[in-house]
Amino acid sequence: MQYQLIQTQNQLNVFVEHIRNKPILAIDTEFMRRRTLYPEVALIQVYDGEHLALIDPLAELSLFDFWQVLRDPAVLKVLHSPSEDIEVFQKYAGFVPAPLFDSQFALQLLGNGNCMGFAHMVKNLLDIEIDKSESRTNWLQRPLTIKQFDYAAADVFYLLPCFKIIIEQINDAGFFDIVINESELIAQKRAYQTPDEHLYRDIKNAWQLKPADLAVLRELAAWRRNKAIRKNLALNFVLKEHCLVELAKRKPTSLTTMRNVPEVDSIEVNRSGVEILKCIEKAKVIPVADFPEPLRRLIDFPSYKKVAKEIKQKITAVAKKQAIPEDVFASKKQINQLISWNWKLTSAEREQTPKPDLLNSWRYEYLKDTLKEWDV
Repeated sequence: MQYQLIQTQNQLNVFVEHIRNKPILAIDTEFMRRRTLYPEVALIQVYDGEHLALIDPLAELSLFDFWQVLRDPAVLKVLHSPSEDIEVFQKYAGFVPAPLFDSQFALQLLGNGNCMGFAHMVKNLLDIEIDKSESRTNWLQRPLTIKQFDYAAADVFYLLPCFKIIIEQINDAGFFDIVINESELIAQKRAYQTPDEHLYRDIKNAWQLKPADLAVLRELAAWRRNKAIRKNLALNFVLKEHCLVELAKRKPTSLTTMRNVPEVDSIEVNRSGVEILKCIEKAKVIPVADFPEPLRRLIDFPSYKKVAKEIKQKITAVAKKQAIPEDVFASKKQINQLISWNWKLTSAEREQTPKPDLLNSWRYEYLKDTLKEWDV
């Protein structure tokens, strides 16, 4: 396995010329995400079947021409389980490479089980054992070791021959457009940002709170994400989720009383206490008429289990007819997403929220007649 480490502009320019008109590129990224909200890209691996490069984004490089290659609709970009790679590209390139072929999803679509890891795929398709001991390495350190470079290069070196095996089966089954469309759906979902005023609904145990508490939680949840974005900190490094709920319940009026709130430690009070108090005070002056409605879990709806079972049965019938694994069509989470969309959101709120997966993308083409009563 031969590869090139690219750390100068001239090296990158030459490599871009080599790959510019290649129809298929295997791509991977290495990144770190320990305390940050956004992934910190540390390496970009690219292989066209002839030239394999490890691009160092920490070097002073203009990636403009390279990004143009990834934008080219005539170039198929192959990645394995690209959800987080998509976020890397959204953050650092400002777009998601397309068309994008996810080899992990393609295997799932072919009935090879959920979430097959890269090493398992290589062993299964190529009968080659690869070393994954560097998977938790610090990719931002410099210099990287030869072992780290070898590990990173292998991720695309073996991806391309795996793809060639998978694509034959995908084309025979007529599933190519489904694979491409699924990656587009992931990109759409990664790009969506829940409005500030709705963030509180996704906080665990928020359903236990009263409307006055939810008004506080709404302010705190919006503040937490905005601070996370501003500081590039993971949400729980701003304030842990369960602390939000305790603060909303108890509504401390001073830093001293805040320190007595269970689960809230002194470090969090020292770091963010004043801001938290401002959120609580802001919520206290909100008119009762503007308090959020109590949150209901799906299980609180009397007909939920019956309806969920009926939807699942309908989807199972379509899945069998189309020879597509049922769990690819719809997970329990996706069925719940559909029901929540209809039962929990107002028409105005639906305007601000992406459609459920089952009413979107390739799934909708197969299910639109079966689920037409849910397409509100």
